[in-house]
Amino acid sequence: MKQTVPPLTLVIGNKNYSSWSARPWLTMTELGIPFAERTIKFDSEDWARNIDALSPTGLVPVLWEGEPGSGFATFDTVAILERLHELFPDAGVWPSDARARAHARSLVADFHAGYPHLRAAMPMNIRSSHPGKGMSREVADEIEKLCTHWRDTRARFCTSGPFLFGGFCAVDAFYTPVASRFVTYAVTLDHEAGSYRDAVLGTRAMRAWTEAALLETEFVPMDEPYATA
Repeated sequence: MKQTVPPLTLVIGNKNYSSWSARPWLTMTELGIPFAERTIKFDSEDWARNIDALSPTGLVPVLWEGEPGSGFATFDTVAILERLHELFPDAGVWPSDARARAHARSLVADFHAGYPHLRAAMPMNIRSSHPGKGMSREVADEIEKLCTHWRDTRARFCTSGPFLFGGFCAVDAFYTPVASRFVTYAVTLDHEAGSYRDAVLGTRAMRAWTEAALLETEFVPMDEPYATA
């Protein structure tokens, strides 16, 4: 029997800054999974008033099934992706092949748990341009590890299409905010990695996210380490 999915609401932060919010939003938007959006801007009165009611952890993103604040909540980006796969098993959240699916999940877990230097030194900031900022030997090593994963995955699992497993899936959404960082900080990539960067940044979902991010005016100091007074 086909399950009935209640209305979904995704609670997110600023589109300019919140890479973790972007990942489920991009997945749902690109794959055509219906949802409502509730944005709570960082360091705002709205955040102070409502984050405790809308997030069990005080963080974003949160996926609500039913009424936000009283329905069923799934929190943390990876958990949300898995819940989406359960609710919409035919949507393409993960690759259909079992080994490809396991590898995609491994890549997501790898980034979720690692890359501390890249994430700290090059925070997502779509509005800004900081060429060369944040680069260090540690960051360069993490970028090379990441690009090696991209190349090896496409060589093993992709027979056609511009994404890691051919068609767009959650792992591509997971890497899209990283690709955005590579633009903000003008990171030089080889041709294959650069082509993948361009593919994920060129999706319909990411174009919509970027357009909205560029319209935001909020300035969050902790997410702006390279801003000048």
